[in-house]
Amino acid sequence: MTRMLSSLRYRFILALGVVLLLAVMALALIDKMLVVPALLAKEAEHANAELDHAQRAIDNELEHLSLLNRDWAYWDDSYAFLHGRDREAYRSANLADGLVFEEANLRMMAFLEPDGALYLGAGLTPEDGRYLTCRRLEAECRWMATTVLSIQRHIKAGFDETHPAWLIVDTEHLMVSLWPVLRSDASGPSAGWLAMVRVMDDEWIAHLRQSTGLDLALATIASLGPHRLGETLTRVNTHTLLATRHLEAAPEAFDLELRARLPRESFRASLDTFRFALYWTVGLLIVVIVVVLVLLECMILAPLRRLAAFNQRARQEDSHETPSALRSRGDEIGTLAREFQHLLDHQHRQTSSLVALTQHDPLTGLANRRLFNDHLTKVLDQAARTRSRVALIMVDIDHFKAYNDHYGHPAGDRCLVAIANCMRRQFNQPGQLVARTGGEEFMIILPGYTQDAGAHAAETLRRAVEALRLPHAGSPIAEVVTISLGVALYSPQAPRQADALIIAADVALYAAKQAGRNRSRVEHSGATF
Repeated sequence: MTRMLSSLRYRFILALGVVLLLAVMALALIDKMLVVPALLAKEAEHANAELDHAQRAIDNELEHLSLLNRDWAYWDDSYAFLHGRDREAYRSANLADGLVFEEANLRMMAFLEPDGALYLGAGLTPEDGRYLTCRRLEAECRWMATTVLSIQRHIKAGFDETHPAWLIVDTEHLMVSLWPVLRSDASGPSAGWLAMVRVMDDEWIAHLRQSTGLDLALATIASLGPHRLGETLTRVNTHTLLATRHLEAAPEAFDLELRARLPRESFRASLDTFRFALYWTVGLLIVVIVVVLVLLECMILAPLRRLAAFNQRARQEDSHETPSALRSRGDEIGTLAREFQHLLDHQHRQTSSLVALTQHDPLTGLANRRLFNDHLTKVLDQAARTRSRVALIMVDIDHFKAYNDHYGHPAGDRCLVAIANCMRRQFNQPGQLVARTGGEEFMIILPGYTQDAGAHAAETLRRAVEALRLPHAGSPIAEVVTISLGVALYSPQAPRQADALIIAADVALYAAKQAGRNRSRVEHSGATF
């Protein structure tokens, strides 16, 4: 052991091994202490921003209801109605049927005396949507009682013009707005109060989801108090994040919980990208250390051993002149530096080539499944932001196994390359992507394509492949190689995730095969044409 440690070679090996170990530990520590927390913090920031977006949408709905309520409350006809003048004419013109409630998406309107006593209530019953007007909260109008009571408590607590609308969650999820009834010029005194109520039902939630692009839900929970209002994040799994926010609502015993289920693709993609780079860094370090040891042996240690041998011979032969090759040792070190730089350049080229190989199919040169998945996710995100369409075409070569069995796998590879080149020629516009995702399966992403455009592109490709006239003696449907295609569409009216879009294209492709192959089929809204 002492002899090994006295050797310069083993000292370098030990030192470089320690450096490698420390570098790996440092990279692991960076991953755990810096990168992952930073990505989690960025994910939490994104989730809070999405909750802010959803809450702004709810606040906009409250403001819209409040503006509508204020227009009715600051109306001379409403003022006269609460004073008992032109009562029948007002009711006949405005409250004779439920049309105004359906048009304004209202559940109820309540006219109240200045002291909060009910003057007249009108609305659509929760059970069957029948329109009723009531002077008392009895019998068929009992369903209004809870909401009217909450409005009366709000009046007694004191009207705040800066917050004329609020949420109620005791029986249903409701939006309520309250304004004093004044003349059209907002002069008083107040003739009473007018409240409007809008229900936050499944249809309203669906509208909110569509307007925000988020998977939202509302739930009533026990109140945690004003100091507990805020956001909570629950990472359900590696794919889904549940973000919740408590919103103030009446009565005080309850809160309204806003829930948003958010995908975690960005977090996972960023983490995978960093760790992929980390693994390559560790691998590069190992390669560099091995190269340094080899170069050290060849260009430093070996010349030193030759120098030691020369010194021994010199003492024996009584020679004092150092050979010119040893005097030029500086040039050798320069050569070492140039060789090492050459090695680094070579390593960079190799790394770039390997990165390209991880994103492209080695046979056809098309994008592989990894690049396809990343590009589809980006295209769908862009389509969601710009409310545009995306067509996805799934392609399968008909009876390709029979082709391989009859002509052999080398011929099958040439067939795949020919069809891939045909696809590449047809779909070469910016944003379009052709990928080989299986043995004889291909995917084509076409941003901005409508259903008809996608169907036309699929049919054009089918005819182009057929026009290649590649002989297929083993096909039971044609004498040449043919393809079957399935087309699925992403649209703002029917948004869906990447997995769902792929499944839809696969369903359409299956329909094309069932129909006899060598044809295309379009899937839309659960039906295939």
